[in-house]
Formats: sequence, structure tokens, C-alpha cells
Amino acid sequence: MTNEEMVAVGVTRFGEEPRPLRVPVRAAGAGEVLVRVAAAAVNPADVGMVAGTYPWDEPVRFPLVPGYDVAGTDAATGEPVLAFTAHKATQAGGYAEFVTLPAELVVPLPPAVDPVAAAPLPLAGLTAAQLLDAVGEAKTLLINGPGGAIGSLLAQLATERGITVVPVTEPGPVDAAVDVAGGAVARAAFDRVRDGGRYLTVVPEFWVPGGPFTGERGITPEVLAVSYDREQLAGLVARLAAGELVARVGAVLPLHEAARAHRIVGRAAGAPRVSGKVVLVPGDR
Repeated sequence: MTNEEMVAVGVTRFGEEPRPLRVPVRAAGAGEVLVRVAAAAVNPADVGMVAGTYPWDEPVRFPLVPGYDVAGTDAATGEPVLAFTAHKATQAGGYAEFVTLPAELVVPLPPAVDPVAAAPLPLAGLTAAQLLDAVGEAKTLLINGPGGAIGSLLAQLATERGITVVPVTEPGPVDAAVDVAGGAVARAAFDRVRDGGRYLTVVPEFWVPGGPFTGERGITPEVLAVSYDREQLAGLVARLAAGELVARVGAVLPLHEAARAHRIVGRAAGAPRVSGKVVLVPGDR
């Protein structure tokens, strides 16, 4: 720890709304980077964290500060960076003025790239890239949430690879389908896959073995859990910087409005519907 304190947003017990807290800044040790946060993306996993439904590797340490995706600067060098917090293992959250992370989780960010535009990339981008790898040799692909953070990135990467992304409104079978939404639209996506095709989901609770998604048509549903790949993230950053990839941002809110961001991302009653990531920014930006 240092003698410095910072503003972070989090909870002191499960079920609370995220709120501003004063917490110590943890100094970077050997092999670590202290990131000064300029932007932090909000993910559905963050909503699960504060509710207590998220599966961490170890018992939760309070106060709990959520946040998987951060863009900012290396506090020691001033160089722009992008980082994946690997919260499941580190419990280091991005909803803060600073976050200390293993250096492996931090990649350079070209100075010309707006941190708000980059912040949605780590979790959604890695998920999209790994979904595309799992799709394999498919020629046609259905994505049941093409306007969201993961779906829009997947559509861009698939098109770049020469795969035809088929609109959900267009009839006919497809070689592969990816579910990023769950619920009834998950079953609708599964039903569109040709016999022997591929079906992948990132919403595992909507696939119950032996339930509605049975294997009588030679389709084995696959649940993708994203894994961190530094080289893959660096490649996504390069595409973003070159203008070949856009990580869609739906709303930008001050850090202290994280509770409002969670209501939006969690689709709470009365919350506005936003297409793309909600991004939090510390300070007066």
C-alpha cells in the first residue's frame, strides 16, 4: 500500500448499489503496473459481482470494486495503456482512479486512440475473437445480438475473415450460430443451424444439457468462457488503431454514476436501452 487514497466505486457487501468509496492506492510491486484509469467499461459480469452471483477463484475481499476493462496511462511512465483486470483471479477492479495489475494484463495503447473508444475492447474483443476461432470453417454465421458489444465486434471480425454474417431476419439455415443474448432468441438461433453445424453461446444458463438444445441434429452446443491472451488483445488494439475495428460505445457516464450504469446494463425496469458498452470515466472528463 501507499499513503495515498483514491476514489473507487464498489460495495462493502453483496446486494448494495455501487457507491463511491475512499480506498488506498496499492503501489505496484515487481512485475506489476499501476494504471491511472481514464475509462472503464461496464460488463454484465460486473452486475453479477455486486449481486454476489459471480464465480471468483477465491473468497471475495471487501470492499469489492468491479470492472474488467480499463484504459488509461501507466502511472510510472505516463504511457497510454489498455488492460484486462482478470477480476476472477485478481479481484482488482477498474471502477477506480487507479488499479494495480500484473504487467502481463497490460498492453500499450497508441496515443492517438481515445481511451473511451478503447475501454470496451478487452473482455468483449477477446470474447469475439475466441468465438470466431471456435466457429471454424463456417461460411455463414448468425449472431443473435449483432448490435451489442460482443456481437458487433464478432460481426466485424467474421466479415474480415470472409464469413457471411446472416441477419436474424433472413430465413434459411446457417453453418454456425452464436448466442450472445440468451432466452428465447438463444433457441431461435439454435434452430437456424444446419444439421451438423456449430452452435456457441456465452450465456451458459440458457443451455441445459438434455434440455431444449439436444443433439439429435448432430449439433453439440458449446459454451465459451473467455481466456486472457495478451498477443490476441494487442492484435485487437492494432486493428482498432488502424480504424479496422470499432468497439461500440453506447453511453459515457461519470464514475460516480456506476449504479446507474448497472441499471442500464442489467436492463432494470425503467432504465434506458443502450446499444454498445457503457463506459465510466473518473474525474471531470
